[in-house]
Amino acid sequence: MSTQEQQFELDDYFPTTAWLTRYQHALDDSQELEDTGEGWGVGWNGDFVFEMQNLPIEERTVNDLPEEVWEALEQGITQLPEDTLGTVLEDAPEDVAEGIEARDGPLPERAAQELLETKISEAPEKVWPGLRRVMPDIMDDLLTELEENVTDDGTVYAWIGLEDGGCYDTTTMDTLDERDHGFVLTGDFDQWVDLVNGDLDVVEAIMSGKLELDGDMQKILQYSDAALTMTDVASDLDKRFLF
Repeated sequence: MSTQEQQFELDDYFPTTAWLTRYQHALDDSQELEDTGEGWGVGWNGDFVFEMQNLPIEERTVNDLPEEVWEALEQGITQLPEDTLGTVLEDAPEDVAEGIEARDGPLPERAAQELLETKISEAPEKVWPGLRRVMPDIMDDLLTELEENVTDDGTVYAWIGLEDGGCYDTTTMDTLDERDHGFVLTGDFDQWVDLVNGDLDVVEAIMSGKLELDGDMQKILQYSDAALTMTDVASDLDKRFLF
């Protein structure tokens, strides 16, 4: 089955909150983490923040999202009857309407290309409520994720609640200080892609400076097998990268 024919849900996409929830359940179900993480965070704060910096939301456009996402948006627009699309476009932001007007070709193609070439960082403000009502659900969900869970400078703060070999909660945050935590692991998004793909050893990455740790390094070394288990669980979990 081709990528275009497959159906994906929000929890298939990293780094969405929905994917983190799947990760939470996988961690909590892991017998290996139960063994290697026994005692972690007991009597002290073992919760983590994964700080993913420099998501390429300024450099990339909607057309750079996974193929099935932008194709669904393109098809959703081009398959609308032209009079229906014209009604939808009546409420478009002025700059979007001007961009569509300046293009050549049939209205549906012009409208689709204008939106596909929009910077990802600008997509939420350029996609108005009328268009959201006719666009594919997955695109609407991803735009909401972008609005609510990615900061203006392209950072995601993922909070992971860990204690005694289990994971009791995950969420995303607007700021680093939104929830108490004992550790912050920081790196560029490309490093996080390598990490959750299993291509980067988390302990080696911390020791080499590829990832920055704010927290008790001795605890990490003491529980290095648990840290490696967490990356193994992530790499075994199906995922599609948004960027």
